[in-house]
Amino acid sequence: MDVHHITPWEQCKKHEYANLIALCPNCHSRADGGDIDRKSLRMYKANLRFAVEKYSQFEIDVLFEFASLSAEDSIPYIAFPRYLRLLIKRILDAGFVETLSMPGDSAQDGRGLAPDPYIIALLITNAGKEFVKSLGSEDIGY
Repeated sequence: MDVHHITPWEQCKKHEYANLIALCPNCHSRADGGDIDRKSLRMYKANLRFAVEKYSQFEIDVLFEFASLSAEDSIPYIAFPRYLRLLIKRILDAGFVETLSMPGDSAQDGRGLAPDPYIIALLITNAGKEFVKSLGSEDIGY
């Protein structure tokens, strides 16, 4: 990773956090060459900071796991241990995922899910899909 000055060093002569962003060497060269503008860099930094401070890495990983599911998946859900619900509390509270109730037997359920008191099924919501897209994953397949 390279540290890049959003406003060039030659103009500001300071190493302030608000003006610095970590970029891969390729993106650093592109930003220096003007291929990535300052507004885009500031928006990218703001999105990353918001996501990192508000949601845990585990919660972000759960959302990106949904992004890896395709439309061909018969049930675009993730089975999740009920006792670990606290680990995803913030994305549940934000409405990015919802739980799927699994009452009855699998024949009644119609989705082939056997009821298990220790497992919940998580489904991503439209708000969750939009949030993942805002973080740079355009590949939400369903």
